[in-house]
Amino acid sequence: MFLRPVAAFALLGALIACSAHDQRATQQSAQSALTAAAVQAKLTATDADAATQVHVSVENGVATLRGVAHSDAERRAYTAAAATVSGVSRVVDRLSVAPGARGPRETLADAALAAKVDANVAAQAGINVTNIHTSVRDGVVTLDGAVATPALKATIDDAARKTSGVKTVIDRLQVKR
Repeated sequence: MFLRPVAAFALLGALIACSAHDQRATQQSAQSALTAAAVQAKLTATDADAATQVHVSVENGVATLRGVAHSDAERRAYTAAAATVSGVSRVVDRLSVAPGARGPRETLADAALAAKVDANVAAQAGINVTNIHTSVRDGVVTLDGAVATPALKATIDDAARKTSGVKTVIDRLQVKR
């Protein structure tokens, strides 16, 4: 009879201790997630590409950065920015440097330039540009598709070259009669 109350108290004590441990673990996990979000926000404020190029994890105040930086200077800037976030006691840099890595900023700039080229071609040549595929990478414009005459091909090529921001035009247009 005496063993039952002792066992019940022991079980209750174990449950309370387990519950307190679970609460601390959950609280620590939530704090780590909040700190990781704060670090990610700080990195994104430093450079918009960090939003997609750098992954942040935090455990016990140690922020680990994984992903890609465009340069050593950018890598150092990310590490320095992460170290300033409240709750971060140390930063582990696991970033690789890839100068040719493309982030959202470059992709958006290329898309905007392609739209400008299409608008200039439409205005200069007076044609619907849906038969012409314009692709851009770092200011290099590639034109693909078919046009009716050599004169139209020359007008399209000229309009693309005169678009602000275009460095080079690769003309792959075919004259189809």
